Amino acid sequence: MRAQISQVKVPFNGGISQPGDFVRAVEGLKTGNAVSPATVSDPAVVPGAAVLPVLPALAGLLPGGGLARGSVLAVEQPGLLCLALVAGASAAGAWCGVAGVPSLGVVAAAGMGAEPTRLMLVPAPGPGWPQVVASMLEACEVVVIRPPAPPTAQDRRRLEGVLRRGGGVLIAAGGWDGAPVRLRVTQRSWAGIGDGYGSLRGCRAEVVAEGRGAAARPRRQWLWLPGPDGTVTADETAAPARPARTAWTVGGIDPREGTRAEAALAAAVLAETIQ
Repeated sequence: MRAQISQVKVPFNGGISQPGDFVRAVEGLKTGNAVSPATVSDPAVVPGAAVLPVLPALAGLLPGGGLARGSVLAVEQPGLLCLALVAGASAAGAWCGVAGVPSLGVVAAAGMGAEPTRLMLVPAPGPGWPQVVASMLEACEVVVIRPPAPPTAQDRRRLEGVLRRGGGVLIAAGGWDGAPVRLRVTQRSWAGIGDGYGSLRGCRAEVVAEGRGAAARPRRQWLWLPGPDGTVTADETAAPARPARTAWTVGGIDPREGTRAEAALAAAVLAETIQ
């Protein structure tokens, strides 16, 4: 895995002060992606298909069992759930991008099954983020964005138009007015925490999906996010290892600090995985 990660080119690892420079830099990716052998040879990513694949544990939460092309999916908070949504499409051959979420890294994405050599990271897209994201959607089939400020109605209309024309998927971390599907983590519990001892080995999370149309009826699923091996799977027992409400009081992590704990857990689990 170290060799794979070392091959990843991240030419936009600083802030984007001039969106036009980013647009020109992305042109090469657009050309290369059009003939990508991985995309053409992998039957899981079918040009023109209505949905892009997701990890099996997430399929039951989404209408159609995947990411609907040409649409926005809103996630309440940035974190491992965003990476999990990207991992399935990436593993199946799609190019994916993450913008405005510097805490989400290549190692964590690879641990969940994403292909690191097909991942574009833009930690700080800057005030011109709508143009940056529009350009990323020309090169990538799935883009995660955490806007630096709530998107205006004009920004939303413009990017939704790009999605409809290109058939991409936008995963908006932090919310998106009018998104047909919204996901949020409602409960967490941590595995590996004892009464004043132990270390985090896994996280169980209840994820709720709701929205409009086919997503109007809420769906719930307990997941390992991630499990002790760093992967995301369904928790069929739906029985928390420890109550999320009290785990932090006995040496664990305050559930209100879930995103920070996710990052620490992912780093610890995945560090062992790649050694």
